[in-house]
Amino acid sequence: MERISNIIFDFDGTLVDTTPLIMATMKAAIAELRLPPRTDAECKATIGFRLEDIPNVLWPGDSDASEYAVTYRRIFDVIKGKHKAVCYPGVIETLNLLHACGYRMAIASSRSRHSVKEYVKQLGISDYFSMIVGGNDVICGKPSAEPVRKILEECEWNAAETIVVGDAPVDIIMGKTAGTATCAMTYGNSTVDELCAVSPKYTLKSFYELLPILKGVTSELEDYVETQIIPQYDNFDKAHRRSHVRMVISQSLCLADKLPELDIDMVYCIAAFHDLGLFNGREKHHIESGRILCADEFINRYFTKADIEIMKEAIEDHRASGKTEPRSLYGKLVADADRFIDSETIIRRTIQYGISNYPMLDKDGHYQRMWRHITDKYGPSGYLRIWLPWSDNVDRLKLLHALIANENSLKELFNRIYDEELKE
Repeated sequence: MERISNIIFDFDGTLVDTTPLIMATMKAAIAELRLPPRTDAECKATIGFRLEDIPNVLWPGDSDASEYAVTYRRIFDVIKGKHKAVCYPGVIETLNLLHACGYRMAIASSRSRHSVKEYVKQLGISDYFSMIVGGNDVICGKPSAEPVRKILEECEWNAAETIVVGDAPVDIIMGKTAGTATCAMTYGNSTVDELCAVSPKYTLKSFYELLPILKGVTSELEDYVETQIIPQYDNFDKAHRRSHVRMVISQSLCLADKLPELDIDMVYCIAAFHDLGLFNGREKHHIESGRILCADEFINRYFTKADIEIMKEAIEDHRASGKTEPRSLYGKLVADADRFIDSETIIRRTIQYGISNYPMLDKDGHYQRMWRHITDKYGPSGYLRIWLPWSDNVDRLKLLHALIANENSLKELFNRIYDEELKE
């Protein structure tokens, strides 16, 4: 497969969980029209089709179903405010990373374009998409390839450099017919068996898995890390849980774009294992994390001893407080990925760690602890070093220096985040 540059997403069941609203609207429309009842599974299986095409699926030949689309839309407009639509876990963070990495993105939905635009605006993700094609924009809806072909033509994208991501068989068929790669998400409205029956190139359990696959991480390794490694981070303090390791993985994969000589599976693995040693305390966690990597049976089957030694050294060298330069480019990369310099993220993680480990402190005590930490580590004379001088961290660090020097702005940001953390 050629390098993927373009991503076309389905909407309902892939980016956004609208299933409760859709099912409630379908049931109300069926009852009002007195159509023969259908099971939840039968109704759910039609999510992904255009409203005008659903009667032929659920009630073929029944003339009473001719008003289904009109009735559905009227009821939907009445009850949509009662069912809040939310993005699936990882969608917003991953879309932001994909955008930052230069991927071009679009949406091909069976929902009307107006409705999709309304939702993406509400959810704050509208700026990520070059084009939105709704069911009313095409003559033939899914599983026809017309929606994808319309995007490819108008955006001037190459099908061989494009992947269609969806949760329904019609999405996969649509992409394959248009000549794109395909990726099925199993958390949506279709079963794994239904999706596998149409043979997508990739089958993923969460949206978080998309970036590693696009960056070329081997599916077998990605599946092992997702199921056996990342869940272990649930046992750590709030500042070092899944959101942190996923951030380090994503940052590592994005930084690796500019270092093509590195093995992407090794980059991914180093980032995934880098903080596992926290179960034994923070002081020597980098050493313990390296030991865990070396003892892992899957890793020993998958990589050579030489590769494992390089990865162990990189993990050992990732700490910001380390006194010496990382021994390899892998070590420099994961060190800089772990130092993702975003003022709000750094302050939030510092507060989270403080609340978990220093419960005796009052609000002012947590502020003083936060100020000392970010000044000692990130300040103009701090111990943090950036090993990849071309990374975005250089400019981000300058912004953080300016924030540290502005006490009023720093206190305002601290107060907001601290109050948010106490509410959770």
